[in-house]
Amino acid sequence: MLKDFGAGLAVDSADPQWVDQVLAATSGSGVDLLIDFIAGAMMNRNMEATRVCGRIVNVGRMGGFRGELDFDLHSLRRIRYIGVTFRTRSLQEVREIAARMKQDLWEPLRAGKLSLPVSRTFPLDEADSALEFVRANGHFGKVVLET
Repeated sequence: MLKDFGAGLAVDSADPQWVDQVLAATSGSGVDLLIDFIAGAMMNRNMEATRVCGRIVNVGRMGGFRGELDFDLHSLRRIRYIGVTFRTRSLQEVREIAARMKQDLWEPLRAGKLSLPVSRTFPLDEADSALEFVRANGHFGKVVLET
């Protein structure tokens, strides 16, 4: 489904061969940037799929908060590992990020050049059901609460 949204290559990290697929698609070098939603036990595989001097940006920890890190692989690849969250940002920082995002993305969104898949919409009074749906991890795209 990612190809419908412009992905040139989509791999499933549950497939044991996913790193080989990435390396094959990048002539053996790996990706420049890997956005990591899983973390945990995936960290070393993520580094294997990232090029020398590439970046990994961790935005989620769906695979756990802790994992083994191969420091030798990290050093050999010279990967910049960046962790991000909104939890430790000030309200002002969040407002600045939202303003920059709007500046960069608002017109392409309005023009229909960018779109986000919506997996399912729930009424606000069914927020508990929406959360259960998200926790089941069977959705593709956003889950929306409506008033």
